[in-house]
Amino acid sequence: MIADGAHFDALAADLDQAVGAMSAQFERDPSLWPRGQPGKWTAGQHADHLALGLADTADAFERRRAELRAGTLGPVPRRGILHRLWVGLVIGRGWLPRGGRTPRRLEAGPGPERTATLGRLARGVARHRALGAGLSAEERDRLWAPNPFLPRWHYTLPEIVRMHAVHVRHHARLIAEIAAAG
Repeated sequence: MIADGAHFDALAADLDQAVGAMSAQFERDPSLWPRGQPGKWTAGQHADHLALGLADTADAFERRRAELRAGTLGPVPRRGILHRLWVGLVIGRGWLPRGGRTPRRLEAGPGPERTATLGRLARGVARHRALGAGLSAEERDRLWAPNPFLPRWHYTLPEIVRMHAVHVRHHARLIAEIAAAG
């Protein structure tokens, strides 16, 4: 999938699909929400983490959009080799490795409520879609914010939407593993 401003609608639709498929796991089996592997997050906590991540980047990009409109947003930073490789793997190929350290502000709470959490997920997706809807393809490519996990790196708006779709699918696989474990 091409992660640029011209393909934003397709990227947003892909994020919608990823969140819908992940959420459908809970519709098929509501008892899945509080289940988890020993010492790991519950299925509901995975959803909470995703909702926190979407809200975090929506906040960042909304602030940066104001800077873009005011003409004060700096140019999109250059990328070093490791950053380019990461973007190629995650954004380009859609693969996210396991075992990343979650920043504290994005850690799931101890007992997220299902309906509220899924609502926050949907609102996070809608906020990202709304960010892109009001911008030209060039502005979407020009709008950037720091990577929430590694702030010295960055994503453009289309890239963060793609990143979220990949991230949701990554956690959906973990939730499916919880479901399979019974």
